[in-house]
Amino acid sequence: MDECTVDSCGKYTQIQQDVIDRVITTIPIDVLNSLDYKQLTAIKKAVAINSGYNDHYVDFRPVIGIGRWRYYAVFLLGKDRRKAPRNQMTITTIIKAIQIVFGLLFLFIAAVLALYLIKSALGIDIFKHFSFGIWDYFRLHVLQ
Repeated sequence: MDECTVDSCGKYTQIQQDVIDRVITTIPIDVLNSLDYKQLTAIKKAVAINSGYNDHYVDFRPVIGIGRWRYYAVFLLGKDRRKAPRNQMTITTIIKAIQIVFGLLFLFIAAVLALYLIKSALGIDIFKHFSFGIWDYFRLHVLQ
C-alpha cells in the first residue's frame, strides 16, 4: 500500500482526490447521509488505494484524434501486485520447478560435455580404444 491515505500522510494526491470526488458524487444522497465518518473514510481509502497510476514503471497513455473520433491506447509496465487464485499459484509453481529442473539439467550436461572435451583435448584416455566420437566431431567441425 504505497498510496497516500488519510491515516498515513493526512491527504490524498490530486489524482486520488479527483477519483474520490467522482465516486462520492455517484452515491445517492440518502445512502451518503446514512454513512458514518468511519464508513466514508474507509470508502475513500479503498478508492484512493485502487486509483493510483504511480504503481507502474512505464505508464504511456496516448490519445489520437481522427476527425470526430478520439482513440486511445494504454501501455503499462510494472510489478503484478494482484492476488493470484490458489490453483494458478500451484500451476505457476509447478511450471517454475520444471523450468529450474530443465535449466539445471542443461547446465549439468554442458559442464560434463566441457569436461569431456577438455579431457579429450589433453589426450587422457580413461578406457583404451573407446570413444564417444564427440571429440572427433568437435575437432573436425568446430576447430577447423
